[in-house]
Amino acid sequence: MEIDFTRLKYFLAVADELHFKRAAERLHITPPPLSKQIKLLERELGGALFERDYHEVRLTPLGEELVEPVRRILDQVAELKDTADTLVKRVAPLRVGATAYAPSELLNAFEDAVANLASTRTVFSIPGSAAEVAAHLVAGHLDLGLIHLPPTDERIDYRVIARYRSGIAVRSDDPLAAKDLVTVDDLRDREVAVDFAGANPFILANVTRRLTARGITKVVLASPTGRGSEVETAAQVRSRHLVAMIAYAPTSSVGRVFSSPEFKLIPIDEDSWEGSELAIAWARERGRQHVSLEPAIDELAAVFSTS
Repeated sequence: MEIDFTRLKYFLAVADELHFKRAAERLHITPPPLSKQIKLLERELGGALFERDYHEVRLTPLGEELVEPVRRILDQVAELKDTADTLVKRVAPLRVGATAYAPSELLNAFEDAVANLASTRTVFSIPGSAAEVAAHLVAGHLDLGLIHLPPTDERIDYRVIARYRSGIAVRSDDPLAAKDLVTVDDLRDREVAVDFAGANPFILANVTRRLTARGITKVVLASPTGRGSEVETAAQVRSRHLVAMIAYAPTSSVGRVFSSPEFKLIPIDEDSWEGSELAIAWARERGRQHVSLEPAIDELAAVFSTS
């Protein structure tokens, strides 16, 4: 005898409610197909499960005897599905992404740490900006990501793993190029570009507010769209004598653009300007999380806490 598990679920709903309409609402179907499925189940089992009259629905002796066995069967089916789902997620690789605009040395260290995770197999990618990484996390295309703070989506949780100082890039003949360390006050009355390539718009807005509060009011865009490449930003620094505020990370992709003799990359005194933060991030609520997510977060946080 073959029994449809869906019909068993329908039987249990009617047995719990003792009312076909309420049971149908609970199952998100209409009463006629529910009644039909119960009749088919009764035919499969060889006896009536319910006594029905105009005012009342009652379990027959057969129905009463079957309620608990059916409940146990459905619980076991649910447990089987959970076990299978867990095993599938355990086998599936953890999808990890990182912003391409992190300092190169940190990005390389992060990729190495991901590759050496003991908790799971991984697939690593570099989608682009931190905003793109966050979007992939929320959409479910990534399980874990490396982003600049602040996050661009309130549904993102994170743990800080690195902090690095800010700096400026100027032409080699700029008056500021004579300095080996600058303060934010040195930037007053200068046009300061903050729209370095692929920047998180939340970061740009936050940096602009902080600069304005410190008396740096000539905050500009290095490109008309605010999404210029590193090369375009460098070209604008060269042609317009701008000061580009960037991460002081000489080995990063942005830092290397400004490492040529025609530019100078200068750190900002950390007492005058707080540096940037990088964090490992994940979507707070997106169905069931990958079973290896929490162990991976702990492993990566441990790696960078000792580096």
